[in-house]
Amino acid sequence: MRGLLLMIQKPFLWAHKDPSVNKMFAILDKIIAGINKNVAVVGMALGILITAINVSMRYIAGFYPEIGSLTWAEEVARYCFLWSAFFGAAYGFRKGVHISVTMLVEKFPPALAKTCVILTHILNSVFLGFMFYASLMVCYLNYEMGYMSEALHEVPLWVFLMCLPIAFLGATYRSVEKIYEVSWTDADKVVKNAEEEMIHDSVVKD
Repeated sequence: MRGLLLMIQKPFLWAHKDPSVNKMFAILDKIIAGINKNVAVVGMALGILITAINVSMRYIAGFYPEIGSLTWAEEVARYCFLWSAFFGAAYGFRKGVHISVTMLVEKFPPALAKTCVILTHILNSVFLGFMFYASLMVCYLNYEMGYMSEALHEVPLWVFLMCLPIAFLGATYRSVEKIYEVSWTDADKVVKNAEEEMIHDSVVKD
């Protein structure tokens, strides 16, 4: 059994100690973080801008009825906020800003606390992986059935819904990444590091 465990551990030890592998994952980390953050910001900004323009046009239409309002604005703004919310949530896994309660884990012995944290991330990864699969199936079903946008009739609905599988895939990657990070962290530092990371990332913006 010990020999089998050592054999399984070998590729992970190699990946953990190889500088080129670490550099590759660092680059991947920056790419995913950049996509999540920029989509979240742009989606929010566009949603607010489109909503503000549409409200202004409705106000002006009260005096000049021939102008009217943007018939597509409400739906497009809704999907902008949807993309912003899901990509922002995926970015939150990297920053460690999602709500968590460490009060109970703090009372555990270090080894048990580390085990609990790893199990938490494993459960998160399983759930997020399932949500990625389910959202992918939702997009595929919309594609097969040929559903189109209610306001933008030439745009397939699955295009707007693609934010779901992309965001859940990013969140799953982040959760699996946390399992890897915690696995190599000393047991007596796991809870302390998680708290310090959350405090640091809530104050320091990158």
